[in-house]
Amino acid sequence: MTDCVLARWLTLAAFVPLVSSCFNLTADPRALVLQTDGRILAVTLPCPPAGPDPRSARRDAELDPKSIRLATWNIHKEGDAGWEEDLRALAANSDILLLQETTLEPAIRDILRATDLGWVMASSFGYGERDIGVLTAARVEPVASCTQRVFEPLLRLPKSAVVSWFAARGKSQTIAVVNVHAINFSLSTDDYRAQFHAIADALARHDGPIVLAGDLNTWSAARMKVVDDVAMSLGLTKAVLGQDERTLFLGRQVDHILIRGLHVSAARALAVTSSDHNPVTATLAWTEP
Repeated sequence: MTDCVLARWLTLAAFVPLVSSCFNLTADPRALVLQTDGRILAVTLPCPPAGPDPRSARRDAELDPKSIRLATWNIHKEGDAGWEEDLRALAANSDILLLQETTLEPAIRDILRATDLGWVMASSFGYGERDIGVLTAARVEPVASCTQRVFEPLLRLPKSAVVSWFAARGKSQTIAVVNVHAINFSLSTDDYRAQFHAIADALARHDGPIVLAGDLNTWSAARMKVVDDVAMSLGLTKAVLGQDERTLFLGRQVDHILIRGLHVSAARALAVTSSDHNPVTATLAWTEP
């Protein structure tokens, strides 16, 4: 870590008491789930020791195993001009859309509704009347979802993950999709490693395909090694991008799609000006045994 980066973090930490007074944190992790009638239900969705029973999967809500269009994007709290147009294009062309740093405002709900995407959100914290966190939107209803929440060691602001299981046409197994916004500000990798180990624990008994994607904040070699170790334990590999315009932080890529039991038909990162991250897209297909 450079002295410049350390100084920047310490400066941020000095503002935490002032900034955090504006945030609302629930005692238990708060999940928001869009209902079929348009209502938003606030619940807790802890991750169980074992994933859902594939036999409980709704056969009328299935992904096409030959073509699963997935996108992941840190949308920067919708704070940059042009995000609506870019989100609308991503949503229209995705079966599963993973968003990080999402502020659940009416405009984003309208775009997801107009593109026929339901969603579940892990609210990291509330800011005023808005929830901010990680949102997984999909064209089919998941079999089940759960959320996780951890706290930044320095800033004490939460980061979240959503784990969802989806049925696929003609498959007895489900596909697990993990949407992660990883811990960013930490002087060591201890808390960062604990976050990824908790995700691995939620997937330990899942025997089907896996997608683990999002803003993993892999801006150092030590952090990348944590992700690589967890990927190895779960049998995940990185999706190779044909066009790689991923944004660099401290000279490293932080947005990733890792997969198991799937192969990549096409993948790329798109350069945008509507966020400080460029979205990453992939078309995935079930790998036949």
